Amino acid sequence: MLLRASGLRRFVFAAFAVTAACSGPRDKPEQGNAAERPATPAPKPVIVTENVLDREGVILATFRTATAAALGNDDRAAQQALNGRKFAVRLRFACPGMSDPTRSAAYDAKQQVLRVKVQSDLTGDKLPASDLLRRDYEGAVGFMFGKPWLLAAGCPSPAFSAMSSAEPTIVLAQLFTAEESRAQRPVATYQLTKAVKPEDAPQQGLDLVLSGRLAELSDGRPIHCAAADGPPACIVSGRIDRVAIEDPQNGEVLGQWGLGAGAR
Repeated sequence: MLLRASGLRRFVFAAFAVTAACSGPRDKPEQGNAAERPATPAPKPVIVTENVLDREGVILATFRTATAAALGNDDRAAQQALNGRKFAVRLRFACPGMSDPTRSAAYDAKQQVLRVKVQSDLTGDKLPASDLLRRDYEGAVGFMFGKPWLLAAGCPSPAFSAMSSAEPTIVLAQLFTAEESRAQRPVATYQLTKAVKPEDAPQQGLDLVLSGRLAELSDGRPIHCAAADGPPACIVSGRIDRVAIEDPQNGEVLGQWGLGAGAR
């Protein structure tokens, strides 16, 4: 498995290894002596008030999951409210003065052409050595949230863009089983070349827009969080049925792809 972010390399194994080791079968709650552990309040179900989860909704749901994981609570029942929920998440990239190894946008003023390329942050034909992954999944495509402490997509001011990279890792990913049709899988690379006049060239980056539905993994949860070498790291499992690249300045859709559309 080739992982494009160092945090992901440590995380994916840890997240699923912890999940496989600690969650156990769905119908067998964790056993233990109650006197040996302090009582913790039962996790409250995640209440979703909007029909479609946006970036803020997904991040807040993920932080609740991270809280439950950190406190040792089994939030499988609480996460049932998330399973099947629609999402439309914006991930800003190509902001002025910032670089991303998996997402880029370059404007050629001479040719008046915009070139954009977006690659999955979680990719490859092999999965890490995790019992849960090796048993149930054979591949994955996932996109990492940049600056997950930003509840809205946007380019932070220079003072904030220079902040430490020690921040939570959130990846919206679709994992594949051997039985699933390959035609129903998102691809790992999206690219486009588009004629754009100089006055219309993007000035505040572009938005990668991912749409679909949250989907539980084999242990009954759509979101998994685990401790990495620093802040928590989480995978949000979904079925991605549309990928689009938009200019946030004017809302123009520069390119969009559906299931099985392939990279362009």
